[in-house]
Amino acid sequence: MLSIETCFSPLLFPARMMQGNHIVVVIDVLRATTAFCAAFDRGFRSILPVATLEEARSYKEKGCVVAAEREGNKLDFADFGNSPVAFLRAEKVAEKLVYSTTNGTRAIETGKQADLLVAASFSNLSAVSRWIENKGKNLLILCSGWKNTFSLEDAMCAGALASRLMANKNFTTSCDATRVAMFLWKNAEPGPEGFAKQSSHYQRLLNKGLSDDLNYCFRMDTSGAVPVMADGVLVNAGR
Repeated sequence: MLSIETCFSPLLFPARMMQGNHIVVVIDVLRATTAFCAAFDRGFRSILPVATLEEARSYKEKGCVVAAEREGNKLDFADFGNSPVAFLRAEKVAEKLVYSTTNGTRAIETGKQADLLVAASFSNLSAVSRWIENKGKNLLILCSGWKNTFSLEDAMCAGALASRLMANKNFTTSCDATRVAMFLWKNAEPGPEGFAKQSSHYQRLLNKGLSDDLNYCFRMDTSGAVPVMADGVLVNAGR
């Protein structure tokens, strides 16, 4: 039987129980991992996550297409912010997209030491679940959170993923965080966005006028993309 563990913050990752050969699933519902899927759906071929703005700016100076966001805001030197809707509406795409965000790309930096790393969101939940089931490895779900603190929407999505995998009887858990995430999802499932409106980051983005993004981020299975880390970049392993 395969095991599922959940970290509600990147700060908890060094204290994880799971070692050895496993998959890390990074979740940042609002908005990075949702936006990765949207970028792949639009036609971008690869995504290079970078942790710092200095790196992102350096790539922009070299002529790369760059998505950069802090505190929910697109930065002035960047081509894109962190909006999945903006990617879906993009007039032009590029072979490589350099990406830096407040939380999501930092979580990827934390988890990239794993044997396999994949990005999940509500938008690609079914596609990611199938991909994970086919790998036959233990699973650590890493929630990006907000500046290393707990995030309600990421925990909900972790619970949705764990619930799907455990329903097929191939996975089990002895992790209290995973059980809490599943409990959250059981309560949120009838209306995920309505439940998530209680979260601080939802309200933060709503106050910035990003209701289109918020609505999109809680739609289930709009994407077949499976963003997987390969040689330092995310590529689409979905069909």
